[in-house]
Amino acid sequence: MFGYQSSLEQRLYKLNRELMCPVCEGLTLEQSQSGIAIDMREEIKKMIIQGMTDEEIKTYYVEKYPGVNMLATPPASGFNLLMWIIPIIFGLFGITILYKYFFD
Repeated sequence: MFGYQSSLEQRLYKLNRELMCPVCEGLTLEQSQSGIAIDMREEIKKMIIQGMTDEEIKTYYVEKYPGVNMLATPPASGFNLLMWIIPIIFGLFGITILYKYFFD
């Protein structure tokens, strides 16, 4: 019983940190105290108990609130992938230039 409760709480905590509040700018469900965030946390708890996977729950909210960035960490695909890679490329480029400037 305690193992199940602990697992449920861990999943709930994880999901509340991965989903954004649809009405609060820049706050996750965990951080928000708005009425909708409180309702969503209860709804997520029910979904977990019903046996839905984390991905199913995330997909449900992304589809329920179209146009709202529901995921705290956007998926690394398409344009988002480019936004993950560009800073790394510029960082490596900068390190290379600094290395050549100081050691050549």
